[in-house]
Amino acid sequence: MTMVERLCAVSSILPPPAQAELLDFAEFLQQRNRTAQTAAPIPLQALVGGLEDSMNFAGSPMNIQENLRREWD
Repeated sequence: MTMVERLCAVSSILPPPAQAELLDFAEFLQQRNRTAQTAAPIPLQALVGGLEDSMNFAGSPMNIQENLRREWD
């Protein structure tokens, strides 16, 4: 029995509200897969400079490291 046949067999014995819920879930999965396939990857170059205005990363790299280490004291 194929997956489609099993799905049809199970859904045919469900009450109508459960069938509607199953259909809703199947459409959700279909939409999620469609969105995942069409989403374009973000090139790494687009992320360059994204933290330059961040208060957490302002200052010299040495000061940033010291501040991060002090958080654990």
